[in-house]
Amino acid sequence: MIICILVSNSLKKDPRVIKQVKVAVANGNEVFFIGTRDINYDKQFLDNVGCNINIIDLGEKYVGALPNLFMKLKRRWCWFYYPIKMIKRIKPDIIHANDFDTLPSAFLAAKKTKSKLVYDSHEIFCENINIQKKPVRKCISKILERMLVKKVDAMISVSNAAANYFANTYEIKLPTVITNCPYSVEPTKLETKVKHFTAIYSGIMIEDRGYEEYVKSAAYLEHGIKLALLGYGPILDKLKAISSEDNLDNRVSFEKPVEIAEIVPAISKFHVGIVVTKPLNINFLYTVSNKLFEYVQARIPVIMSNIPEHRYLNEKYKFGLIIDEVSPMQISKAINMLAADQELYETLSVNCEKMAKEMCWENESEKLINIYKDRHDKHLN
Repeated sequence: MIICILVSNSLKKDPRVIKQVKVAVANGNEVFFIGTRDINYDKQFLDNVGCNINIIDLGEKYVGALPNLFMKLKRRWCWFYYPIKMIKRIKPDIIHANDFDTLPSAFLAAKKTKSKLVYDSHEIFCENINIQKKPVRKCISKILERMLVKKVDAMISVSNAAANYFANTYEIKLPTVITNCPYSVEPTKLETKVKHFTAIYSGIMIEDRGYEEYVKSAAYLEHGIKLALLGYGPILDKLKAISSEDNLDNRVSFEKPVEIAEIVPAISKFHVGIVVTKPLNINFLYTVSNKLFEYVQARIPVIMSNIPEHRYLNEKYKFGLIIDEVSPMQISKAINMLAADQELYETLSVNCEKMAKEMCWENESEKLINIYKDRHDKHLN
């Protein structure tokens, strides 16, 4: 089977697509990856991926923010046109389009090559923060997505809440839910806990993810409890400034970022994970952060914001605490509770162990393999 996996980045910082490529290759398929050069482009990394690599590369000056409309239009056109050209040459059995920005190209290419089309929505694209700021683009994108999702051969979503949203909004069959879980990690490979009870918030530090409230919560922690942050992002300096201005540097530490494969062991040395995305838009409300599953695989209980997928998962596995409001007081209250109540902490930790064995990529990827096989069989017929 020939599978073409399409995404609008250069792969290195996209764990979901990296895992797609690996599972497709591991199951004996000929895999072609099509991506675009971005700020994370790393040729050495791509040379070791283990599949056929095709990168749309317009040169360094077309990477990142662009200075004028002409360059933006040129890049957008190339990102749309070149995948079609590449796929026509490859003639795959299956095209796996990751996120909406690759879907139009993948759809047209599938029509020309008679390939089966799998649409993998990592988020609710038309409701994300950037698209919300551009009402015309949002309107066009939503109309186009509504039309195209009815024509794909299979659709994948990252959460049950998002899958229900798509099914209800576009009046389509419920998408298959494939969560972005990490590979399973044996407890023997986890790190020894740090001395003081410490919470960890990992990931890309952006607005409306509760990072600011998390740092400020340090002021209300019981004696000896600490906070850590692991990652990078546009508000990192802002968070460091909050810590300094509020005299919290003795309680808040900023850990050095690690590679994707090292995240779970790195966070396992802490005691509790934080994921408090604010439900300020539909995308944040219905999707779920990768870090939640990374915390679980690290076997640490999780403190979560009150959104549908967090409630669904916690009702099923009982692995953490849900706070009613993303505020410094609510976050600190939950951390203090887990630090003080050893019996509760141990119960949640045991439940994390059970959840980790089920919610791992080895299990989730079986759904993807079945989609590929099913669509390939239909393609042959």
